[in-house]
Amino acid sequence: MKLYHGSKSDIGSIERRQAGKADHIVVPETELQNAIYLTPDYGFALACGARPNGITTIDNENKTISFENSDRFDSNEKVFVYEIDADDISKENIKQIDELQFVVSNMESLPFENKFIHKAGDVQKYYELTNWKEKPKDTGMGFKIR
Repeated sequence: MKLYHGSKSDIGSIERRQAGKADHIVVPETELQNAIYLTPDYGFALACGARPNGITTIDNENKTISFENSDRFDSNEKVFVYEIDADDISKENIKQIDELQFVVSNMESLPFENKFIHKAGDVQKYYELTNWKEKPKDTGMGFKIR
């Protein structure tokens, strides 16, 4: 099975990180591990990599995303999606925590098979951004293009 990791960073391998907790959001302890997070859903990986700082609410059932700091979302920012083959990870090191997330523990880093480069705005192929809209481009000729 292919798994994915989305990031704003162009990296040589995926390193484990301690997931953060927001003060006013209830986050299950299974999602707060010092681990490498992966997903079987390519669009979800892209969404995780594309999101701006702050709280991002992803409704995977309705395919919508809202950003706490929507003004910080840059649709032209580079986003990287890394592909891993789950069969290359020792069974004792990988655990599925929900339908969208796997964690890899007991490993400091994980090599990837493929790297895909996107613009953050490509996330709109998978999700509707509920509180962000592309700003019209000024043509310099007295009108704007959407």
